[in-house]
Amino acid sequence: MFFTKRKFKKMCLYTERSYKKVISLALLVLLSFPITTLHASGVNLEGLGIRAISMGGAFIGLADDASAIHWNPAGLSQLKGSGYTIGVYSMTAKVDAKNGVTNKRVGDSYDPNKGDLFPAFYPSEPANFDDDEELWLGAATMPSFVAFKNYGRYTLAGGIFGVGGAYSSYNDKISDPVTDAEIEADVFAVLGLMAVNGSIGYQVTKKFSVGVGTDLLINLWRGDVRKDYRAPDPTLDYNYDAQIRKWGYGFQGHLGMLYKFNEQWSVGATYRTGSNMKLKGDTRVSLKGGSAIEPFKTDEKSDGYTEFEYGASWGVGVAYKPTNRLTFTYDYRENDWSDFKWPGSNAKFDNQGKFLQNIDEDPGWTRAHGYSIGTEYLLNETITLRAGYTNESSGIPSEFESPVTITIGDVQIASVGIGIQYETWKVDALVGTMWGGTGYGVDHRCYDVGISFMRMF
Repeated sequence: MFFTKRKFKKMCLYTERSYKKVISLALLVLLSFPITTLHASGVNLEGLGIRAISMGGAFIGLADDASAIHWNPAGLSQLKGSGYTIGVYSMTAKVDAKNGVTNKRVGDSYDPNKGDLFPAFYPSEPANFDDDEELWLGAATMPSFVAFKNYGRYTLAGGIFGVGGAYSSYNDKISDPVTDAEIEADVFAVLGLMAVNGSIGYQVTKKFSVGVGTDLLINLWRGDVRKDYRAPDPTLDYNYDAQIRKWGYGFQGHLGMLYKFNEQWSVGATYRTGSNMKLKGDTRVSLKGGSAIEPFKTDEKSDGYTEFEYGASWGVGVAYKPTNRLTFTYDYRENDWSDFKWPGSNAKFDNQGKFLQNIDEDPGWTRAHGYSIGTEYLLNETITLRAGYTNESSGIPSEFESPVTITIGDVQIASVGIGIQYETWKVDALVGTMWGGTGYGVDHRCYDVGISFMRMF
């Protein structure tokens, strides 16, 4: 080991001088890791309904099945009889980042809002971990159940489904060239956003319908991050360990309208209010090790909450049926993430300590917008073919990047699907891909599949 007492003293002196910066940034380090977005618009998934997703999510102006509770509740008025749909959607994500996960030394332009995750206590530590590719099988897997019943001009519907989420899983090892220490980083985090919905669609006239819905949004958040520094000289060892367990809920309103000019043309519009949720639970952080980090050793745990702002959104759509067999759709949407506070930028603790400090930062998220186009072709009475494309800008700062805390930047999605009708049953399936990049060296490719079963009565 090429390590002298003189170097050791310099490292200790560096560590002591960095104390205040470590403490002020430690909470951001702890809380920044769970936000790996799955969709360009904040934490949104692609939507509800295998049929609608396979048409690129261009469904606001059509909305003629039970998934209208998500796309446009006014469309429920078109349904007859009763029925239910059960399905599952899954996405596998592949992430490439040319610089890997950062291991920046505090004081060296350290900024968790720009993707810096692990703090380095010694100047000899490498600035990045080596692993720059991740493949997360089934990272976003969401089941859904929707049921409806028509009462003349009224149609009641409801269900439970996933609307958003995040997932992170990372493990890598590097070495300190000066101390010969082995440095291991490990991250696992899940953020799930589920909706329990109740909706009603009402046919005002033969051409005009309105709808309203309410979502009970349930947010579950779990995060674990660990960094181990193990050197031949045990006085330099340290272990950083953090755990987060929080959950919360909120309510969101949903308004919609649908106007059918004739059998060929229809237009729709929707508005969601968004919701403010308090994610309550406990957070634990500990830093243990040898005498070199003596001033920082701690073992803290506190209850508290994080404000989770789920932004409002609106959209318009049009559907055109040139023939009884062929349908074209187009949607335009906007999501307002300008007031969004991702969990890493906002936290309040009942018992503050060295690391667990109250924080309220602006992560700099903005509005996001995008469009979708879709088509559906009735091949015969049994088989229907579908395809769709989405192009969406991101409301998330592109600097917030790494294989763990990525933003996927502007995104494009292409999907194809098939529907099979058999008596009172209908099966819908899709395959698709999503791709995009941040412009800061992080690119991604996602692969999604889905299947649903619908029964009519």
